[in-house]
Amino acid sequence: MGIQRCYNVGDFRRMAKKRLPAPLFHYIDGGADDEFTLENNTAVFDSCRLIPDALAGLGEQDLTTTVLGQRLDWPVFLSPTGMSRLFHHDGERAAARAAEKLGTMYSLSTMSTVSIEEIAAVSNGPKCFQIYIHKDRELTYEFVDRAKRANYAALALTVDTLVAGNRERDRVTGMVMPPRLTLSSCLSFATHWDWAINYLRHDKFELANVANRIRRGTDSLTSVIDYVNSQFDRTVTWTDVEKLISKWDGPFAIKGIM
Repeated sequence: MGIQRCYNVGDFRRMAKKRLPAPLFHYIDGGADDEFTLENNTAVFDSCRLIPDALAGLGEQDLTTTVLGQRLDWPVFLSPTGMSRLFHHDGERAAARAAEKLGTMYSLSTMSTVSIEEIAAVSNGPKCFQIYIHKDRELTYEFVDRAKRANYAALALTVDTLVAGNRERDRVTGMVMPPRLTLSSCLSFATHWDWAINYLRHDKFELANVANRIRRGTDSLTSVIDYVNSQFDRTVTWTDVEKLISKWDGPFAIKGIM
């Protein structure tokens, strides 16, 4: 199946399952524990119904809207996804270019495998940087300064990831710390030649935004959970949010308030 034959989200999921080694597919496809939240989130979208407004004179349609101070061509934008180059060697770069091409916003994750500055260089479209408050506040504020210098349009603080999720699928496939890959997992890596060749031929995987500051937990998928649990601050309060807003002094959103 080629991308030209993908007509809906299910088609893209089947294509990813075919092309990615099983541990990586289940990492991006799965959720935490029994995956009730993952299922419920999908069910909420499935329950939405579009109600047509008949005879409304739709000779010309205008889908433009404003999000976080940015005028977008249509009311959909790309939310932050970490470690995208694990799944395709172009990862965040390709997503940012696609967002610009389609006239919408791209959101870069703190946990990205491409830096704040590189995304600014490959895309002139509106960009949002997703940030966590680290135990090292100076590192957090350094992210803010870097995003400002790179002309990001907005900042989004994630507040619902105080600890890494208990991803049971990853325990089954062995994508944990330390790695415990099963025979079937190893065979899956060995039989996905396209992914393996691309992975080996391109830049080494790392959490690009923190690689120069924190070596531990930045250069392998299996150590990312360790990074989250050791670096993310669990004591964050509204006072910390106020200070972050004042340092950013621009369009700001809080992501993960339930």
